[in-house]
Amino acid sequence: MTPELLKLAAYHGAGWNARTADLSAELAAENGIWSALRVDSEYKPLKAVLLYCPGAEVNNVREPNAVQHIARINPHASEREYQKLADTFRSLGVAVHFIRPDLLQPSAVLDKYNLMFARDLFFNSKAGVVIARMGSTVRAGEEKFAQHALAQLAIPINKTITQHGLFEGADALWINSQTVICGIGKRTNRDGFQQLRAVLKEQGVATLAVDLPAATQHLLGILHIVDQDLALVRTQIAPKRLINILKRAGINMVDVPESDEVLQRQGMNVVTVKPRVIVMPVNCPALKRLYAACGIHIAAEVEIGQRNPQCP
Repeated sequence: MTPELLKLAAYHGAGWNARTADLSAELAAENGIWSALRVDSEYKPLKAVLLYCPGAEVNNVREPNAVQHIARINPHASEREYQKLADTFRSLGVAVHFIRPDLLQPSAVLDKYNLMFARDLFFNSKAGVVIARMGSTVRAGEEKFAQHALAQLAIPINKTITQHGLFEGADALWINSQTVICGIGKRTNRDGFQQLRAVLKEQGVATLAVDLPAATQHLLGILHIVDQDLALVRTQIAPKRLINILKRAGINMVDVPESDEVLQRQGMNVVTVKPRVIVMPVNCPALKRLYAACGIHIAAEVEIGQRNPQCP
């Protein structure tokens, strides 16, 4: 190594600038190196969504149960529903981004059939995303497509669940900016929870575990936070610990009944676009009245007939 080389920035000489800011400072910088798409609540104004519309791969499904579907999907009908959903979000000022499997494996036939459940694939936080590790072999590998899409949006990958940990993003919800609650069941195990908790602890966030009822897919299936002090809760099946956590957090609960509109029409599959403002499925008049009576504004109703839900 010559003395002249040692004077250059490449060898920490003149012009070398050490990176001293932590990630939170870099994320907060306007027009910085990272996206400003961070999350610390379920109810603050929604800025962007990540979607995936099922494509030609669903034509190959002959036995829906083998891929965790309950019926076959019509890709043309699904495309129409997703286009309207995307238009609805855009009309509400929400940017729409799409998972693009073809950008990651352009010559391969896609053999993943549940990418439309994008919420399951990651959990966003104050300091980047935690990439899921899916609970079933059918969905194993979906994570890489979400990770690719998020990286393209310049959102830092804070953590990928590893080893024997299982974690799906729809099992974790922000109760407030300092607290996350995580459901443990068939799709998120205790190892995955502990990995999530360790990441969030570094951000000053407490993560609380709740054991889910056996027939529940995700925590999101029984709980939606729609404002800092208001949540939709399926109280008839919600664990007592969950109810107690919400009460201690000062969150009032809207008792959502176990009706056909919830169990079959997926009327609790709502998206909060800002405090007490939601997008909900069509054909759920009783739930619509219930939500409105609690001061929740229905910004739009959308078709989700091809969403092909699994179990409630």
